[in-house]
This record gives sequence, structure tokens and C-alpha cells, in this order.
Amino acid sequence: MTIAKIKSDIGKYVQNKTWYWYVPGWFVGLYLFFEILQFNPNKQSSLLIMPAQSFDFFLHEMAHTVTAFLPAVITASAGSLSEILLGSLLVFGAFKTRGYFASMICSLWLMLACQSAGIYMADARAQKLNLVSLGGALSGSDTATHDWHFVFGRLHILGLDTLIGNTVRGIGVCAGLFGLSFAAWLIYKMKITKN
Repeated sequence: MTIAKIKSDIGKYVQNKTWYWYVPGWFVGLYLFFEILQFNPNKQSSLLIMPAQSFDFFLHEMAHTVTAFLPAVITASAGSLSEILLGSLLVFGAFKTRGYFASMICSLWLMLACQSAGIYMADARAQKLNLVSLGGALSGSDTATHDWHFVFGRLHILGLDTLIGNTVRGIGVCAGLFGLSFAAWLIYKMKITKN
């Protein structure tokens, strides 16, 4: 899909849309952005991001289970990487299906996944997060292994945990800002487009 084709599709998308119906949705997105920006896995999330967070946690744990036959480094990293992959696929899917305004929510989901994974990565040395392991609970184990302490330790980059984690979080913030900016631009295009 070329840039010219996307511009043409967006031109068609904004036609005959009543711009002010989309403004409340944008403000909800702005609220979610700030909620996600303050995300802390050790504290209860707001009711608006809890469903996405819960689904991401389930996906995280299932990714460990599904990849259990692979080398341990891949299995340990699969949880967080699956969260980021899902968020990325949601953004891609929104653009592919021309759900342009929905791409804002998908971008915010990706931001939440990056916040979650980035915080977890940055905690590899400190290990201050409260860990919960669905796989450990199912196997009767009381201890949960810190995935990123294990992965970064094996890769001999444990000292880069905060740099890597904060970079992932920064990518998430950029995704969230992109989603909000793009949705605001769509609303503007709806407003100036003559029916």
C-alpha cells in the first residue's frame, strides 16, 4: 500500500463523517494516554485499561506455555514480546482494514504493552516488581522467575536493563502520541471536508 493510496483512502474515509461525534472518543483516548503513562504493574489499574491489561497478562503467560519447547531464552522473552506483537498487529490491522479512527485505540493498546514490557525489562536487576506466574501456579510452584533477569543475564546485557526497558517504554509513548495525533488530524479533516 503506497502513501498516495493511503491518502486517497483517508480522503474517502473522512467524507460524510460528522466530526463532532468523534471528539468525545478522542478525549477518551487522551484520558487513556495519561492513565497508561502512569501505569504501574504493582498498583491497580483504572477500569478502562484493566481489560486490556488482563488480556495482555493472559497472552503473556500463554506465550510462555506455547513456546515451552523452544530454548529457554526464547520462552522467557516470549511473554512480553507477545504483548508487543499483539499491539503492533492491532495497529497494522486497523490501517489494513481502513479503521483509521480505531487505530488510535490500537496505538494506545500498543503503548500499554510497551509500558508493561518496558517496566518489566527495566526491573531485571532490581527485581522489585511483584511477580505472578500462571504457569508456576498451575505447576504448584510458589516462586516466579523474573523473565528479563534470566534473558538479559543469559545474553550478558543485564547492565543494560534500564536502557532497554526505557527505550521500549519510549517507543510505546511514541505509538500513543501517534495514535492521538492521527485521530486529531482525522477529526480536522472531517471538519474541513465538504460533504
